Amino acid sequence: MSDTLTTPFRWVDSTSWELPFFGLPQRIPWPSEVDAAVANNDPFEIEHLLRAIGMMGAELTEPWAAFARASEHLDALADAIEDADPTEATELLARFEEIHPGTAFGLFHRGTVARMEGREEDAIALFRAAAGQTPKIGAIWNNLGVMHTMRGQRDEALAAFQKTLECAPNDRTALEGLAQLRVVVKLLRDPNDPNSAAFVDRPTFAKMVAQQLQQVANDPDKLVAQAEHLLQQGFAPELGLQALQHAHQLRPADRRTVFGLTAAYRLAGQPEQALATIKPYTEQVPQDPEGFFHLAQLCNATGDTAGEAQALDTLLTLDANAQAPLAIRFGLAQNDHDPLKEQQLAKFGEERRSWMAYILASNIARKRGDTASAVKWAERAQEIAPDSEDVLLHYTAALGEARGFEKLVSIVKPKIESGQFTKRLDWNYAQTLQQMGLTNDALGVLRKAMAGDVPADFKASCNLMIDAWTGLVAGSGVPLEVHQSGFLQRPVVLVLADGDGGYVLNAGARLPSESRFPWKATGAEVQVPLQQGQSGGGVEPRLLGAFVVRGVLPTAKTIDCHLVGLPDGALHFRASQAGRRLQVGWAPVGLQR
Repeated sequence: MSDTLTTPFRWVDSTSWELPFFGLPQRIPWPSEVDAAVANNDPFEIEHLLRAIGMMGAELTEPWAAFARASEHLDALADAIEDADPTEATELLARFEEIHPGTAFGLFHRGTVARMEGREEDAIALFRAAAGQTPKIGAIWNNLGVMHTMRGQRDEALAAFQKTLECAPNDRTALEGLAQLRVVVKLLRDPNDPNSAAFVDRPTFAKMVAQQLQQVANDPDKLVAQAEHLLQQGFAPELGLQALQHAHQLRPADRRTVFGLTAAYRLAGQPEQALATIKPYTEQVPQDPEGFFHLAQLCNATGDTAGEAQALDTLLTLDANAQAPLAIRFGLAQNDHDPLKEQQLAKFGEERRSWMAYILASNIARKRGDTASAVKWAERAQEIAPDSEDVLLHYTAALGEARGFEKLVSIVKPKIESGQFTKRLDWNYAQTLQQMGLTNDALGVLRKAMAGDVPADFKASCNLMIDAWTGLVAGSGVPLEVHQSGFLQRPVVLVLADGDGGYVLNAGARLPSESRFPWKATGAEVQVPLQQGQSGGGVEPRLLGAFVVRGVLPTAKTIDCHLVGLPDGALHFRASQAGRRLQVGWAPVGLQR
């Protein structure tokens, strides 16, 4: 007991990776009453180390004294990082590094701040510097791997994740990253439990699959199903091809097997074998247009233009309304407005009674702004197929552009009211009415369409559109900076009269993301200005504009705001006061009060 009192701490050797990360040796002071094994815990229990440092008295030397002083900023720094506050984090890091410089911890967290601010090159350089200083810390390599993956740098990401596994062979982040890179295969033992995942390398996976295929070798349906799954996954396409070859031997005339094997040969870069598979099928089943479409694609791949044209002509004789073959046969580009192609398609439509050819002709006229021709060809399509939903959808849009309200009411509206079509037609009709300035009519169509037993996502889309048309939801006029992987690159921040306000969407958030916050009510009309990025960081913030809230009553000091960031960078905004929804709009930069 007296020994413990006279020596309140002792020196222990720790295996914790956090010690070199903090620039500390592995031999550390440790409270005498705490089991030495605790010094090896992950995460490292730093409070015991700090308490031991406080017990050192006259024995206190560097780096322990500097680390103890610098550690006073660790909790606040962790909070700033969690809150995605780069300015506060930068300031706290500067204080830490001034007291305790030269650590991988400082480099790593400066990299984290750079990543928050969208400075990806700086972040990668800082993470690399941290890894160079402490190469056996998997967390640093994981951050590099994730960043390289987000940037589409596959080789660099692969190398980083493999470094992590050298440090920690079962690291889940690295294994998930390698699965995303399709280097290993993620297998769920329980489809409903993400934690049941096991990761195997591709050769091991191929052996497992080969055994499974051997078990169903005499069942062509299971062989084809397994093959389709393998080809879709892309992990063992050669085994998928072999399974289809065997299934084809068992039933050479089966449609699904023939088409699957043809596609598998194309994927494997074997067009001649693909042709040898599909040609006999088109001869044996000459009434199947899809067989000729596969044949046309293969002829195109092998440079046989005459064979491609012949296959397409045969296909269109069987099915004059096949859209993709028609587009290929007439050489249509995405925004084609060539009047010659329009006339050729209209002629084909007349000769073959092809409503699809007329729709394509109408589309060309619409792209050219010729509304009269667009309606004419759409009407020809509607005469041929009056009950085709595709025709009605196109006809509705063409009539809207031509301001053909009478025909919309006399022809399209009764079709909608018949109830024989999907809700797509209601939606399209409402959109057309609203674009013509008939908002009240459009609202009535959507409200009726969403009544009763309809899919939840359709009802949600209708509610959102109704709110937009009635001014209860507004969209921003400036897209946010969004990383290609779907993350928000910099935070969305409220702008106050005296500087930055709070974050409403955090950097690194995967979109869609939403936020609810109060805003001071200063009059009947209120503006909620926003910027992306925070002042004082490495990158200047970008002013976005302001959402305008109207009809605010002087009965409350605040209004309630609801902001949603979408994957395409758009913002949707709503506001309410004491449960009453308010009119909202958007004011771009320069038009704000």
